[in-house]
Amino acid sequence: MRCLWCGKEKGTSPGEIFWEDDLLCSGCRRQWIRWKEVRRIHTVVPEILYRYNHMGSACLRQFKETGDEALKDVFLYRDRNRLKRKYHGWTLLLMPSTPEKFQQRGFSHLEEMYGSLGLPMRDCFEKTAEAEQKLLDYTERQSIGIRLKDAALPERVVLVDDVITTGATLRSALSCIDRKKHRVRILSVFGVSGDTGIP
Repeated sequence: MRCLWCGKEKGTSPGEIFWEDDLLCSGCRRQWIRWKEVRRIHTVVPEILYRYNHMGSACLRQFKETGDEALKDVFLYRDRNRLKRKYHGWTLLLMPSTPEKFQQRGFSHLEEMYGSLGLPMRDCFEKTAEAEQKLLDYTERQSIGIRLKDAALPERVVLVDDVITTGATLRSALSCIDRKKHRVRILSVFGVSGDTGIP
């Protein structure tokens, strides 16, 4: 089996042969650095899997912007069984893209990425700001608005995203949810740590 990123044949090292269950070769996977920081979004501490570095950015861009759907499972693959157990009985709420981005891609990248967990998912938010987030500075991102399209939410929900930068999108989503009626967690594949220099 070949690595889905570099194309190298896997299983050429003892580690890959005997214990590496992965879609990437060990060399590529080593570039995915585990998140070790503690952040809060309002009162919720999000679960973030990896630091958003150049490797993460390249894989995410290849998947989202060029439609390379073969990569959809690499993001959660190493954690999929643990996440299935941890969030069993919870419903994943997908953070929204702008309508323009969704139309360009032709698919929901978050639905594809998180689909491997086999958990119920809902697309119940929509953005009220049309600007693309990566084109905004920190202050401008804080004004990003989100509203609920469907307020009938399950009791236990997990807000899921691909990258947490300032946390503005998730803060806006949290403000739409009655925290007295719903238990809320946050899960993201990547988190931005300081000035990464990544576009």
